[in-house]
Amino acid sequence: MSDNKNLTQAIERLTARYGDKASDYIEGAAIRRELTYDDYIKIDTLLSIQQPLTEYHDELTFMIYHQQTELWFRLILHEMRFGIQALLETPANLKNALQGVQRVNRIFSHLTDSFDVLIEGLSTDQFLEFRKAFGTSSGFQSAQFRAIEILAGLDRKSVKGQDNTFYWERAARDKETGEPTLTLLKFKEKHLSWLNQMYENREPQSLRFAFEKIIFSRLNINPTDPKSFYQKFWETNNDELFRIANELLRMDQLITGWKITHLKSAAKHLAKAPRGTGETNWAEYLAKSIAEERCFPELYLAKKESEIEEEVESVTLADA
Repeated sequence: MSDNKNLTQAIERLTARYGDKASDYIEGAAIRRELTYDDYIKIDTLLSIQQPLTEYHDELTFMIYHQQTELWFRLILHEMRFGIQALLETPANLKNALQGVQRVNRIFSHLTDSFDVLIEGLSTDQFLEFRKAFGTSSGFQSAQFRAIEILAGLDRKSVKGQDNTFYWERAARDKETGEPTLTLLKFKEKHLSWLNQMYENREPQSLRFAFEKIIFSRLNINPTDPKSFYQKFWETNNDELFRIANELLRMDQLITGWKITHLKSAAKHLAKAPRGTGETNWAEYLAKSIAEERCFPELYLAKKESEIEEEVESVTLADA
């Protein structure tokens, strides 16, 4: 009886969607070949994209690790947009927003733990050889990670006469002249316009600003002074918003923790190399971004230091 009821409901949904063409779709489902796991996951395509440039055994480890990282980044962006849209709904869906941020944090925690594959599972000697085949390409050029920072809420800054630039625009520069390397120029040529557009739309299309909009509308706190704005927020008693705020702080810490572990990996394998792959000044660039760049700076500073739980305490700069 239950099966017949489900079948009737399915036919009703198809009819509502496709009208007179519903029978065609039902017939199409009947004659379509059976879907397999390989078909759905696109296994043949997925396994065809690992094409190392050299014969070194460990290059495949390096390539697959970075490919899976980009897949996780894609899922992080998917969940961030889910959380942002939940905050911007009328009324805001705080349950979905919290779920989206928690999912992002779970993925970033996994990404940080997975760095062991590169730190302990990659031969430094082989890496220093096969990296020569990369030319000017570098993990620095991950556009998805830059998008993650923007959707979280990272600010651009004016530094040394450069108005409103991303912090990474000051990296990948010639050690002697300070001029941008080809690594940076090629990345900006391909992605900067898209990233700038995303940045211009970050109010309210980012977790930071969508969340501030909620605080303003629900608690009537005016965000004219961001730090004071969040200090007043922490003085309120709104457990539902507090849970989201603490998860946003955890996201900030996990992003920083991922950078720290990245630095630890680079420090091990590039200790004998003065420059990073693609001629990036990796040590200076990563250390500076870890120390200075936060996606939720006012939220972080307004929270009492004793109340901020360090989620990546096992990984410190000293370890690197």
